[in-house]
Amino acid sequence: MSLAPDVDLESFIMSKDDMSGADIKAMCSEAGLLALRERRMQVTQEDFVQAKEKTLMSKKGNIPEGL
Repeated sequence: MSLAPDVDLESFIMSKDDMSGADIKAMCSEAGLLALRERRMQVTQEDFVQAKEKTLMSKKGNIPEGL
């Protein structure tokens, strides 16, 4: 599996979301699974965006931001 040219990993890693190394690993794994579900061999920026949202939501216990 490879990364699509539009992926900017540094923007995810440098964001201030209190993500641990384990959270980043979970996000990367989830992004890969999202691509595989659509039968793609490249992980896109959108896959990482969706994976980050899912990882942060599960970390915060499904509490929406701002509550």
